[in-house]
Amino acid sequence: MSLAEWIDTFFGSMEGLLAVMLAAAVFLGLYIYCATRLQAARTETLERIRQSLTLYTQLAGPLTAYIDRSDDADLPDEHLLSLLQECKAADRLTIDLLQQIDTYLRDRDDSRLPHLSKILEREMNRLVKERSELLRRIENPGWGSGLWMLLKPAVPGVSFAAAVFWTFRLISELRSPGGWGHLEVWTLWLTCMIATISFYRLLMDSKRRSLGIVFYGLHLLIASIALFNLVWVEASVYVLAGQALLYLTGFWFTSTRSRKERPYAGNPELLNMYMEQPASVTDDHNRADAPALSPPNSLPPRDGSSGGKTRS
Repeated sequence: MSLAEWIDTFFGSMEGLLAVMLAAAVFLGLYIYCATRLQAARTETLERIRQSLTLYTQLAGPLTAYIDRSDDADLPDEHLLSLLQECKAADRLTIDLLQQIDTYLRDRDDSRLPHLSKILEREMNRLVKERSELLRRIENPGWGSGLWMLLKPAVPGVSFAAAVFWTFRLISELRSPGGWGHLEVWTLWLTCMIATISFYRLLMDSKRRSLGIVFYGLHLLIASIALFNLVWVEASVYVLAGQALLYLTGFWFTSTRSRKERPYAGNPELLNMYMEQPASVTDDHNRADAPALSPPNSLPPRDGSSGGKTRS
């Protein structure tokens, strides 16, 4: 079999071979680009952790010395305040630590410093653990981690190829007589595109650990529910409605405040609320008791029978 016959057998024509080679080149380019971006993202994450740990460790020493100081110790208070201000510029600063720093900078209450030191120590340990885990996955990955690092850059290319395939299928369906008026043709394309997007986010979005099972479970359901289109094309309308409901369910789950975002003891929101509430209750009590209070006794009139001196 000659080369021309082999090309005609497998690709149909020379144009088919060129189309396959062009698709392979696009896929390889996407793979290289995504692999470079993922490596840059890991490096950026390590740099953010390093920057935050540098600021935290610069604050931890003076803060501990300030807490353990004796009464006659003369430590530079301005230096501690400047380190606290610099800590607010940390890339991995959490809401809890930021609120504690702002509360101390506003009140200058030294009794808050031990709690602030504990939170700072907790954040430092968390970042050290995260950095060690990230370095272990990069420098000494396991069998599964190494395979996933090899396959993950191919996810955008596969998603792009799937989107192109669903679009070409839509175009071919629209060319058929009356294709523009069939609702199932459009809903089938929409459900497949939504499933492709959910598939991409499920495998590529690794910064949603705060949502955990909710995030991954919803996207897995949105992508897997589109499999009903393979056995029953007319079910695409119901599949589209189910995907829309699942997306709305995601908004409901993410609208609740997490534990770290709730007000803690000493939070300015709670302080303002409890400072305003007693004042309003006291004002209402005073207004209710005002008519029952008797007016102060007035001075007796100055007349000749009392308080005056008699002339002899």
